[in-house]
Amino acid sequence: MSWFQRKGLKNVILNVLKGRSMTGSQIIDEIERITLGMWRPSPGSIYPALDQLEEDGLVRISKVDGWKKYYELTEKGKQELEKIENGGISDVVSQMEFVSRYLIENYERMDEKQKRKIVELLEELKKYFYT
Repeated sequence: MSWFQRKGLKNVILNVLKGRSMTGSQIIDEIERITLGMWRPSPGSIYPALDQLEEDGLVRISKVDGWKKYYELTEKGKQELEKIENGGISDVVSQMEFVSRYLIENYERMDEKQKRKIVELLEELKKYFYT
């Protein structure tokens, strides 16, 4: 498991559950989608994280359909997510560091389209920071 994954999984899960309930499998699929296929957490990391988030009172099981459990944010989870989202510039810089380290660790796995997108974003950032 990469440094980014260890540090950010619980926060990513909270963000993915924002405004909806999902199964663990759906959460895995959504994380893979939002990371452009570069990160697909294993069930062995998602379900213990969900158990911990439930124990911490940040998520709850909203529905059980056969063997499927649907998770949703609790009020405490929504407040925690709001703190994360409104954490200010220092938190955003910290998150950017997480993402940057993840991209560096997975450079060889990126296709040319993903690399071009990163270069475009870097060029846009340079306009503000190097003018």
